Amino acid sequence: MKSLISRRQFMTGLAATAVGSVYLPRMAWSASGSEPVIYVVHGSDPGRMLAAGIGRMGGWAGFVKPRQNVVLKLNAAWASLPEQGGNTSPALVECCIQECLRSGASAVVVPEKSCSNPKDSFERSGIGAAVKRAGGRMYSPERHQFQRVAIPRGVKLKEADVVRDVLEAPCLINMPVAKSHGGSTLTLSMKNWMGSVYDRGYWHAHNLHQCIADFSSFIKPSLIIVDALRILTTGGPQGPGKLAYPNQLIFGTDPVAVDAYAATLFGKQPFDVLHIKLAHDMGVGCGNLQQVRIVRVEA
Repeated sequence: MKSLISRRQFMTGLAATAVGSVYLPRMAWSASGSEPVIYVVHGSDPGRMLAAGIGRMGGWAGFVKPRQNVVLKLNAAWASLPEQGGNTSPALVECCIQECLRSGASAVVVPEKSCSNPKDSFERSGIGAAVKRAGGRMYSPERHQFQRVAIPRGVKLKEADVVRDVLEAPCLINMPVAKSHGGSTLTLSMKNWMGSVYDRGYWHAHNLHQCIADFSSFIKPSLIIVDALRILTTGGPQGPGKLAYPNQLIFGTDPVAVDAYAATLFGKQPFDVLHIKLAHDMGVGCGNLQQVRIVRVEA
C-alpha cells in the first residue's frame, strides 16, 4: 500500500471543494502495485485461530500501541442468536478484546448502530455480554456522537455522518461476519461500515454498491478479520437461512482482497459482487485473486 497522504496535503486539497465537513486523520488511502497478502486460518477454536492469524501478521504490537484506544467495528446488527449467523461470533469478539487489552490498549471501544433495537441486538447476539466479560465498552451511538466528513473520491456518496470514535481510532479493527444480503449480494468487510454511519437509508436509495465502494475509498482500517466460522448463505443479512461452516477467519489489510476471497466461500467469483468490482476499479484494493497472495494456516 502507498503511505497515507498527510493531513496537511489532504486538507489543502479539500479546501478547494469544501462542503462544510471536518476531515479527520488516517482515513484516505489508495492501493499500489504491491502484492496484497491475506491469511486464511482454518480451525475450530476462535482463540487459537485469532492467535495464529495475528502471529502471521507480525503480532499485536504491529496494530495495538500501548495506552492507545482500539475501536472494534463488529456486526451486532440483529437481535438473533449466535448460531443463526447474523452477527459476529461473540467468542471471537471476546478473544479479540482480551488480546488487545493484554497488548497494552488503554481501552477497547465497540460502537454499533444496529438495525434491530440495540438492547435486544446486544443481548440476544451474546456480544454485549462478551464485550463486558472481556473488559471492553459497547454502545449504540447517539446523534451527537457522529461527525460529518467529506468523501473526496465518492461517486454517489459525497459525505457521511460517521461515528466519531471510528474516525479518531488509533487502531481500527473491522470484524464483520460473512453472510448473504438481499441488497448487496454479500455483506463482508466493506459493507460492514454501514453500522458506523448515521443515514443508511441514503446508501440504499443511491446505488448501494457504489456507496459501499465510495466509503471504502475513504476509510482505512488498521486490520480486517472476517468471521467465516459459519456463514449465512441464504436469508441474509438477518436470517434465519441456510448456514455453511467454512471454519475460517480471514485476515488482511486490503478490504477488496479480503472480500474477494470471502466471496468464494459462497460459490461466487469476486466480481459477481458489484461493490467488490467497483472498489477494485476505484483502486481501493485488489479484487483479482490471481494477484493476491493467499497464505493458508491450520490452527
